[in-house]
Amino acid sequence: MVFPLRVFAIDREIFVGDAESIIVPTPTGQIQILADHTPLVSILKEGEVIIEAADGSTQKLPISGGTIEVTDKEVVALVNF
Repeated sequence: MVFPLRVFAIDREIFVGDAESIIVPTPTGQIQILADHTPLVSILKEGEVIIEAADGSTQKLPISGGTIEVTDKEVVALVNF
């Protein structure tokens, strides 16, 4: 299953589309978000964001921090580099 994912930096759009998963670094460790994940809001810490797109491609982004919000409709991540 896929879910709508939007990832933005302060000055640009990084990823907008359907994703199989996103793995993000949080203060308590890495979490993987899949379709139908429980809603949450979290701070992101320095580390790597890994996006697996619906087409099977993988994108890895080193970040210095940010936030992520998971709702029943979409996942939105705001990241800093």
